[in-house]
Amino acid sequence: MDTLAHPSSRTPHSPARPRLVVRPLPTFFVRVPAGRELPAGAELELYLRRWIMKELGGWLQIAVVELLAEGSVEWTLDAALDGQGSDRVLAVRCLDRRGPRRPGLWAALAVAHALAQLSDGVVVDPRRSASAFGRCAWSRAPADGRVHVANHLCVPSSRGPDARRWLSSVGMAHFGLPDLELLAVPDSLAELGARLLLGVAQHVIDASWSPPRANEHPREVLLTVGELHWALGGEPGSVPITTGRGWTRAAVELDASRGWPERMRIGPPLGARSWRDEGAWIRDAWADLFGVAKNLDRLH
Repeated sequence: MDTLAHPSSRTPHSPARPRLVVRPLPTFFVRVPAGRELPAGAELELYLRRWIMKELGGWLQIAVVELLAEGSVEWTLDAALDGQGSDRVLAVRCLDRRGPRRPGLWAALAVAHALAQLSDGVVVDPRRSASAFGRCAWSRAPADGRVHVANHLCVPSSRGPDARRWLSSVGMAHFGLPDLELLAVPDSLAELGARLLLGVAQHVIDASWSPPRANEHPREVLLTVGELHWALGGEPGSVPITTGRGWTRAAVELDASRGWPERMRIGPPLGARSWRDEGAWIRDAWADLFGVAKNLDRLH
């Protein structure tokens, strides 16, 4: 029997429930070579448990094992590439919670990598990149289940006719949120803008935000050096020394003007003066955090 053609025997089967609308459902894909089969039933579950016990630690290890045992992690055959006899794509997903700890995301990602290793396949995430079908490398997960957004999001940019850039995140769907964007960023500030965007993404993910509604008054976030440092992959005990005040503010509003997909637009703080240059408030935000823009090197 082709075990890839059927969902896990422990996978829940029920119509979509309203709570799926408000809870994240991180999904990853495994590209499986043609002719490779997975063990069935108890043998596969035992392999997954052993892989999780080896690769995860602390609270996260326990949480992921429990999710696997209760059947919350689902893996199903999603598609076949180029017709019969070609590589197949296995979808792995797990309902997650909101907040700084994300056991569902790590459960889906861990099971995807375990299945890829077992089948000589590769984990892919089409949300992150079009190159190489969005291949994902496994990185050691924090024991507390938190995420560094730099490891789960990418920030592509496109240049407009006036040499300014549009920055947008890709991957916030893993966290049940619309992607973020920064508009009209000067080319010289694209890197600063991308890092600021990732810091705001970390804040809204950890703070269990619900997306703002269309035409609703913008909300404001208070971003600290510690949040930005963590977002870019730093450790809590190694926050950079700053000559600035160590925090800044930014406004976030839902932009539904282009229809689907909606995005959350980042802009100057509420009540701030009108900026003639979009880069001015980005430079000022960085100065709030670090003192001067040249301190960019402190986050390398």
